[in-house]
Amino acid sequence: MAKTVEEQLEETLTSISTVEQSGQRYTIKDRELWRADLRQLDQRAQRLEKQAAREKRGGIRVQRVIPL
Repeated sequence: MAKTVEEQLEETLTSISTVEQSGQRYTIKDRELWRADLRQLDQRAQRLEKQAAREKRGGIRVQRVIPL
């Protein structure tokens, strides 16, 4: 089942928090692992916040249409 925008936003904010607290990369034994890119997570969070706000307002609103 697809996740709602609110669930996606919560997961993204959790990921951002993890990267900020634990750093971008970490090592286990001799392997170096990278978490998601913080810049991309921030962009995704901004996009999801806009979508969530739009859904709360009831969707996209058309204010004016100019006939051709």
